[in-house]
Amino acid sequence: MKTKMMLTFATAISALMLSTAGFSGDAAKSELSGIWDMSQFGRNGHPRNPKLTDVGQARFDDFSPDKDPNLKCVMPGVPLGVYDPYPLEIIEQDHQVVFLYEHFHMVRRIFLDGREADADVPPTLVGFSVGHWEGDTLVVKTTNMQENLMWNNGRPFSGSEDTYMIEHYRREGDLLVFDATVYDSENYEEPYRITGQRQFNPEGEIFEYECYAEYGGVE
Repeated sequence: MKTKMMLTFATAISALMLSTAGFSGDAAKSELSGIWDMSQFGRNGHPRNPKLTDVGQARFDDFSPDKDPNLKCVMPGVPLGVYDPYPLEIIEQDHQVVFLYEHFHMVRRIFLDGREADADVPPTLVGFSVGHWEGDTLVVKTTNMQENLMWNNGRPFSGSEDTYMIEHYRREGDLLVFDATVYDSENYEEPYRITGQRQFNPEGEIFEYECYAEYGGVE
């Protein structure tokens, strides 16, 4: 009986260690979890003047603030959400990394288990994201993104089948350094890059967020 109890205890300890080990027991890949506040928009930050195609220029010229979907309580989605100034919480699991944004309570799931997007699922505002680790850097590819205005100033985003985004997230001390390259040949003559940093906030919280369209002056 004593031997059986010791084996049971050892099994429980082993299970606990596996459940808290992060990705395949590699603690170095489990350092992104926590709440991160936007601290710096990077050297490049918001793309200033990416070269538009004729189609993209026409869409940009047609923009007016009343057409901004965020003012109508449509969440920013991606790529815009990558650059969101509100707090971000990252939760790491064996099969996925979850991004919880305070802004519009947007949720992104980055799958690490090799799954592919279902061809029958329509595009969404956050798209379909898969990821893998390159050393201590999380690399994410997002496809299947719904057409949406890219920036509040009206720079467009096509959401076509050929559109995708590659992101990199790496922790440097208490900083989360990130970048995203957007590939949207329908609207832009070449890919453009977004960069920034977030500050780790161990005491941070994700607060309630509500959107009221009338506050934005949009009916």
